[in-house]
Amino acid sequence: MDKELLNKCLDNDRRSQEQLYKLCYPMLIKTCLKYSNDRPQVILYFNIGFAKILLNLHKLGAEIPFEPWAKRVVINTILDEIKKEKRIKGVVEIKEDLSHYNIDQKETTINEYDQERIDLIKEKAKKLPPMTHKVFNLYAFDGYMHHEIAEMLGINENTSMWHYSDAKKRIKKMLEL
Repeated sequence: MDKELLNKCLDNDRRSQEQLYKLCYPMLIKTCLKYSNDRPQVILYFNIGFAKILLNLHKLGAEIPFEPWAKRVVINTILDEIKKEKRIKGVVEIKEDLSHYNIDQKETTINEYDQERIDLIKEKAKKLPPMTHKVFNLYAFDGYMHHEIAEMLGINENTSMWHYSDAKKRIKKMLEL
């Protein structure tokens, strides 16, 4: 991400913030779509997440890449909203720990066949019960560990593991049909 654009956003330049919004939208809306099929809910997740990005942009260190950091902010925002829906007290902190991202290595490419399989699994995952769907996405696609998922969603670690196991069984069954 262009450092000059980010600096202008830090200075509350509205045009730069609008430009950043347009640049972030394609990348971050995909993350939001993993957690809801309801289009207005997805847009709400994105907009709240983007607002948090702007409010916390000063926390972005020069050594931290913008894209993974922004994705992490949006994921934490979604989890906050999930907690509100469940009426669980507390706020998920915006974590700057990027240990789940292997930033130093080049992105691996996925062949077309594997990408189609991944897309099919994501599509089937949308049919899972809401909590099972969320746990599956957080573990399988976002790289969180079960103890982190349990903390974020306000559930027991064993419950997180059960939801993931249940998701795998259900998706496998759906793929066999």
